[in-house]
Amino acid sequence: MNDRRAVRTGFVCIIICYILWGFQPLYWHLDGTFDSMFLMASRSISASLFCLLLLTAQGKLEQFRAVFRDRKVLVREIPAAALLFGDWFVFIWGVQHAQVLECSVGYYIQPLVVFAFGALVFHEKCRAYHFAALALMIAGIVISAAALGALPWVTVSLAVMFAVYAAIKKSLTIDSIVSTSVEILLAAPFMLAYLLIFRRGPGGLAELTPLRALFLLGGGIVTGLPMLLYSVGVRRLKLMTVSIGQYISPTLGVVCSLILRESITREKLWSLAFIWAGILIYAGFTLRDQKRSSQ
Repeated sequence: MNDRRAVRTGFVCIIICYILWGFQPLYWHLDGTFDSMFLMASRSISASLFCLLLLTAQGKLEQFRAVFRDRKVLVREIPAAALLFGDWFVFIWGVQHAQVLECSVGYYIQPLVVFAFGALVFHEKCRAYHFAALALMIAGIVISAAALGALPWVTVSLAVMFAVYAAIKKSLTIDSIVSTSVEILLAAPFMLAYLLIFRRGPGGLAELTPLRALFLLGGGIVTGLPMLLYSVGVRRLKLMTVSIGQYISPTLGVVCSLILRESITREKLWSLAFIWAGILIYAGFTLRDQKRSSQ
């Protein structure tokens, strides 16, 4: 694949991924029967089935098996999988506890955290406006923390976990779809054991109906498809480009929080205002730099 076609493919994949992610809160809000841990375990298993079908269809099962024979790759895939599942759990917990807006704020500040890893690990340039944008975003988090009386752990944990995950993904050289499938499938046996041993009763497998089973299976597609699209996109685009496009997802998340009728206090609005100011500075100057470099 030539460079232009690779970039075009990566761009399309990343945009579709962010749109799907943006509307995910509405999907996980459909059924309030199950708790966060049960949903995450079910999500892991159904996403694993989706990945296995995709790998089979693309003839990549041998590449998938080869990863488990490569210790150097596994050293990176295992922490990537842990970060991925941590992100999933916090996100589902946030949706179930009316904190979709806090999740969105976490995803808003991710791009600058991702950029920081890009600067530290991949030696991407760091300019004064990056520090200004970061300062405004930190101010937004401080305002949110003051309003809550505690650190907004949902926001901070989502931002940090996925930023580290993105940096690990950038360092991998194996096929992007294979890589993401490995991460999803690594935890599946443990999640299946958890369901069969601890969640067979009320609030778990005993509550399954055909419609709820379909909902949980659909979670595999809702989960696996955007992750695979993201994996393709992040490998073909600069982390800077990935970071700017990422604002699509939390913006749609804010829309979802309004649809779900979450309360938006004055402090939350001020927090969002500072964060958006940082975003505008970061995105505006980044786009300016990219235009200058292309001339």
